[in-house]
Amino acid sequence: MSATVILNGNALRPDHVLAVGHGARVVLGGEAKQAMAGSAAAFGNETAVLERKRRQLLGGGAKHAPADPEGFIVSHCSAVGAPLPVPVARALIVCRANVLAVGASGVRPETVQRMLDLLNAGVTPVVPSQGSVGAAGDLAPLAHVARVLCGLGGPVTLADGSHVAAAKLEDYGLTPVKPTPKEALALINGATLTSALAAIAVCRAQRVRDSLVTACAMTMESLRADLGCLSPGAIALRGHPGGVRVAGELRALLAGSELAYAGRAPDPFSLRAAPAVLGALTDALDHVHAIVLRELNGACDNPVWLEDEGVVEVGNFHGAPVALALDYLRAAMTQAVTQSERRTYRLCTGHLAGDLPSFLVEGTGLNSGLMLAQYTAASLASECKGLSHPAVVDSIPTVQHHEDHVSMGPIAGRLTLRLLENAADIAGIEALFAAQALDFRRAGVRFVNGQRVVEPPLAGAPGVERARLTVRAVTPHWDDDLVLEPCLSAMSALVRAGGLTDSAGAAGGDEKW
Repeated sequence: MSATVILNGNALRPDHVLAVGHGARVVLGGEAKQAMAGSAAAFGNETAVLERKRRQLLGGGAKHAPADPEGFIVSHCSAVGAPLPVPVARALIVCRANVLAVGASGVRPETVQRMLDLLNAGVTPVVPSQGSVGAAGDLAPLAHVARVLCGLGGPVTLADGSHVAAAKLEDYGLTPVKPTPKEALALINGATLTSALAAIAVCRAQRVRDSLVTACAMTMESLRADLGCLSPGAIALRGHPGGVRVAGELRALLAGSELAYAGRAPDPFSLRAAPAVLGALTDALDHVHAIVLRELNGACDNPVWLEDEGVVEVGNFHGAPVALALDYLRAAMTQAVTQSERRTYRLCTGHLAGDLPSFLVEGTGLNSGLMLAQYTAASLASECKGLSHPAVVDSIPTVQHHEDHVSMGPIAGRLTLRLLENAADIAGIEALFAAQALDFRRAGVRFVNGQRVVEPPLAGAPGVERARLTVRAVTPHWDDDLVLEPCLSAMSALVRAGGLTDSAGAAGGDEKW
């Protein structure tokens, strides 16, 4: 990933959004400047249309170009709740800037440049996280950004992490925007917090998904799974691309293992159906990524300008496409992590794990071992189920029933980020348990009728071994009871950084979560 992201209205990707959220610089492409200049000039000539919109607003209608642009922005600063984390607030700004760079919103190039100046100076508006219904745009959160951008006060967070209660942009070498009426509307009238949250979510979900595949391979080798469930021909018969891909990844990770094998009695569904469940997550994530990619580079605004039609009233501000995709992603991820928790339970349950010790430690009864970490995974999985309730189905009308159907997209986005925190922890716990089990396998240690037996060890898969060693680089083998939390935190950090999948030879991340 380059340290600089170029905005041109048609090539912004979720990983770009994540990079800007964590400090990458942004520049405005020349073609975007030209497109914006054309639409700004066109809207400037549509005075009669804009005046009609203003009258509709005063009559309680939709939010249209106001006679007092600055007052319009300030009046919409009504969000509440904990502030968005700085990376999310920065993502919100770059996503809105790219929507405007499409050149259909009647916004001058210099206005978008001021947004990028704000990002590049490390001056981030403090944006309360709650208060948008995701239709007619994410009005309130975007208004808190526009307030700072236009020099109307408002708190900011600086690059060094310090806070300023009432920022003056001139103090940071920045020039406030003096918005036109159409710009005041365009700065806030789009479901852009929803798309910013979604862009970050798909990046995080990809890391969790990849980590779940690696952890699953570790568990399959630990439990000596029947690899017939990964048959290329059998998986291809069903035809789902995600299942084919996951089965191929698992085969690659398990290649060379003498522990996992084919030909024994069928395994439980948490092992045998892993390609189906992780494959469904993979297909869901690919689908959501495609929707987010379109949204990041589309004209999520109203009204818009078309060269051959002029100014057009449209419902492009409605967040339904992304909100629905986020709800889908949460459900798919919950399926995958509840299956992961079942593998974790099986690893630490003696009569289910075969010849591994209960709770994955010797001397059960004196030591609790990893028992309580499975409690944690169960608690997190249960919480994921609650967080998976769809947000998009709960429409509550606003604005005197003019905005009579809304998406609740920001709620879907915030729920998704919360769920992914749990999912990362669950994936880390499974990998921790599997590494503990693999330690016994690598030493040739088995437990038969409660008795410890040492035999020449069977060879493990190189891909799985790399993952085990990565886990052992941040957590010790468990012999006697200690405080578990540092180990769980270390594993959570490993998953969030993409380090578990990177070590196993898959695509890892850059430590930006």
